[in-house]
Amino acid sequence: MDERYIHTKAGLTIFTESIGKINKPPIVLIMGAMNQGIFWYDSFCQKLSDNEFYVIRFDHRDTGLSSMVDYKKSPYDLNDLTDDVIAILDFYNINKAHILGLSMGGYIGQLLGVNYPKRIETLTLISTTADHRPYMDATMGNFNNKYILPYPKKIFLDYIEKGKAEPPKNESDIYNFQIEGWRIMFGNINTEDFKAITHLIELANNRSNNRYSAYNHGLAVSNSKERINIVKNIVAPTLIIHGENDPCLPLEHGKFLNELIPNSKFEIIKDMGHMFSLTESKYLSDIIIKNIIDLQFA
Repeated sequence: MDERYIHTKAGLTIFTESIGKINKPPIVLIMGAMNQGIFWYDSFCQKLSDNEFYVIRFDHRDTGLSSMVDYKKSPYDLNDLTDDVIAILDFYNINKAHILGLSMGGYIGQLLGVNYPKRIETLTLISTTADHRPYMDATMGNFNNKYILPYPKKIFLDYIEKGKAEPPKNESDIYNFQIEGWRIMFGNINTEDFKAITHLIELANNRSNNRYSAYNHGLAVSNSKERINIVKNIVAPTLIIHGENDPCLPLEHGKFLNELIPNSKFEIIKDMGHMFSLTESKYLSDIIIKNIIDLQFA
């Protein structure tokens, strides 16, 4: 991995890693809220690179090796996180890129497609939604039943409520709470795959000098508008991938996004939760590579 720090117009530093030949088609991987770029598995990035892509992953602001933000002094929203991606493209002198976004990374991918259509070759949106409000409201304990899309599943909401009722008191409690949350997000996951994600959790904890700063992403999403009425303007060829058993954004979110984005393709991954495991990444990468090629030349 070639590591580089870039500087944004907002005065922030964003840590990036690239793999592959710079003259190959670029693909930018955008991780979900609170998560560092390393959660795009090394082997997943290598597989994309081996198939002739120039792969870039990065740490969002407030995560990992990127800048930490005092949110009260410098609040930001999803549009600002979208501009961070544009800053990465500009730094690498990339005119157009394939974009792959997961969860909140998918929100950012949608905004890239809407606001920067000339910079996007294709969009691949994983475990995401056009309307984050049901998720955000439910995790804050607000159930007003005014949305057409479902709230997260009970197993995930019970986990959130447990954290509120019994906040972790020490490093060991925090780590165990993280592990429990990740296990719920995956749903069914084998022992070896969970060892891999446990290693990444430990690495991420040691990579950041302020783990709590990542919670600013929740504020950024809460302070952003949903995208129901704008994603219809996306012109980039789009693939939507959703896990059958997503506990955070149930399957209906992916189906609805597919209905909203013109001519988008939809793939349901059997047994997958909100995040894909190392084993799932092996066939997910095949689906993504094939569909990017198909979308590009459709």
